[in-house]
Amino acid sequence: MKARYAQTASLPGLEVPGAVLRPFAGEHLMLMRAEGKAGSPLAAHAHPHEQITLVVSGRLRLRIGEEWLELGPGDIAHVPSNVEHEAVFIEDSVVFDAFHPVRQDLLDKLR
Repeated sequence: MKARYAQTASLPGLEVPGAVLRPFAGEHLMLMRAEGKAGSPLAAHAHPHEQITLVVSGRLRLRIGEEWLELGPGDIAHVPSNVEHEAVFIEDSVVFDAFHPVRQDLLDKLR
């Protein structure tokens, strides 16, 4: 596979309730920029992909399983595969989520 480069803020966006998602995928790993507005929720969901979330700016509450966390800039959290999770943006936020394997379901929605 050939190396690629992108400005994450310029990647095509997928609007979902509560956020704009901007995925960027390699062969086996995906990084996604998520932009959320203050007060917006991301609905509870689970997926078979392992996920790591890094907050770049803003603040959010993140539920992983039964535990609620409040995360701010520089904070990072691990979401194991098939564990239900949800989020509420406390402030306008930019968050990066890494997924393994690639979330083809999200990439397909951009087509």
